[in-house]
Amino acid sequence: MNQSYFSLLNKIYFGQKIIHYFTIGILVSFFISCSLNARSNNKPIKNYFKGSEEEIHFGRLSPIDFKFRSSSCTSTYNCTHNLFDSNRSTEWISKVSSEPEWVLVDFSSKRLMNRLEWEISENSAKIEEFQIQVLFHEEWQTIRTIASPPGIGSVNFGNIDASTLRIYFPKSKESQFSLKNLRILLNNSILTGIPQRLTGYTLPIPNVLIPEDEYSLPGAPRKYRNGIHKGLDLFQVINKEGNISVMNFNTPAVAINDGEIVRADIDYSPMTLRDFTEISEYNKSHPVTYVNKDFGGRQIWIDHKNGVMSSYNHLSAISSHIKVGTKVRKGEIIGKVGNSGLKGEANGTAEQIHLHIEIWIDGEFLGNDMKLSEMKKFLQYFFSE
Repeated sequence: MNQSYFSLLNKIYFGQKIIHYFTIGILVSFFISCSLNARSNNKPIKNYFKGSEEEIHFGRLSPIDFKFRSSSCTSTYNCTHNLFDSNRSTEWISKVSSEPEWVLVDFSSKRLMNRLEWEISENSAKIEEFQIQVLFHEEWQTIRTIASPPGIGSVNFGNIDASTLRIYFPKSKESQFSLKNLRILLNNSILTGIPQRLTGYTLPIPNVLIPEDEYSLPGAPRKYRNGIHKGLDLFQVINKEGNISVMNFNTPAVAINDGEIVRADIDYSPMTLRDFTEISEYNKSHPVTYVNKDFGGRQIWIDHKNGVMSSYNHLSAISSHIKVGTKVRKGEIIGKVGNSGLKGEANGTAEQIHLHIEIWIDGEFLGNDMKLSEMKKFLQYFFSE
């Protein structure tokens, strides 16, 4: 979509209204935050990566690409992206205002659609009505009004051909709305969002920070591993006061979701300096065709029974109850972070301690067909607990 078109939309949506920004203090506190373990009693703090445009484009993992906007949000965390993550634990919360609210979905080109689904959060003010609108000749036209919508609802608004749809919420008084799982459909095919099986995972280390640098992300180019990094490297944790520290050999690793252990390197043989040197030299000039012993070190693999598998690398220890066939629950400690398989282990030092975790979806590693900026956004949806 070209710049002039978005400029036109902005004039239509906002008029001359001034956008209110967060204070510097809120921004600072937010960007040092991270996700706490899903079982913690503390209020969760989330990793969040805001791209230049709010959009969903996740290659084979999202049905259709689209962009989205809304009239307001209380915070960057409780904003429009939560409407499309198929997760009932996240929500869009508007600011407190007497001004109308709206949510815009833009597919960039025409698309057939006929149904809308929604869920109004329990803490939302009562929504008297909302309108489904299309943009025709630069003006919004209402094609369906839903009066007194139920908490969870669905409506067929007729078979239409459009590229842009707006859900418009009039207000008669100052109030705050909160919604989740807003879906546009064609018959039973969801056009907005990601599959439910790809959201609701907890981070593999409590209080961990997802690195800002793209080198640590899945899909990043590497001189080894056949030229591509297939996992997410995690190095730092943060406490609720905002203090950041590096990991150590006692840092726990937890199951990102329920599943079954399909690999546990209980009899792992530590990497020696000779092993490390030989593997490094061979991999410089030869493709990796079979992995017997390599830089992954001590590993645990979990089959989450929904086409998703997680692989934990470089562990220093595996919990005593973990073995092949063990059923684990989301957030359960399965081992400890380390540097196994790396030069630090070969030298007998604490260098390079981190967790390398790979997410495999339907037999392909997460990140194989995404830009690194898209990868950051996807991780925000994936690790949403």
